[in-house]
Amino acid sequence: MIYKKWGTRPSSVRSKRTWPGYASFVWVAVFILFHIYWAFGGRFGLGDASNPIPPLPTNLSEWIYFYIVIIMFAAGTIAPLATVQSWGRFIPRRIIYIACCIGCVVLILRGGAGFVDDFFRTTDLLPNGITGLTYEQIYGDKHISTYTLWSSRAMDGNFFLGGILYGLAAWFYHSRI
Repeated sequence: MIYKKWGTRPSSVRSKRTWPGYASFVWVAVFILFHIYWAFGGRFGLGDASNPIPPLPTNLSEWIYFYIVIIMFAAGTIAPLATVQSWGRFIPRRIIYIACCIGCVVLILRGGAGFVDDFFRTTDLLPNGITGLTYEQIYGDKHISTYTLWSSRAMDGNFFLGGILYGLAAWFYHSRI
């Protein structure tokens, strides 16, 4: 059967192809809610390190980075939802696809780099990891708890999961183009 419009497919076929867009949106919404929670002093998910949240920017380059991240949050919220909502048709398809691909790459690199850095630091192959930083420089404490280590690993896994979801959203969206 040939479908004349994207929106006329049976819901079972559509849902099989749209779930990554919705899942990516839910992932980023929860990610943003956690950042708001942490901004107001919440500590769940950060471990028990004394210095888990970076301070506000203090110079021009830090402020530029800060605003780039805010823009990425906004694009990362809109892009996966645009893959599955009718209003997404008003945004050029290539932009939506590229935004989801960039989200996939950035999140997988962030999560994967965290895993690799932690692996090298934990096994003492590179005591300062691939970043060149000690645990004390990262967390503000010379000796960190297992809870903090596993919180950090869970955070890396969360970034990796987000990357996979964005990649799937891009893949399924591209297959509908």
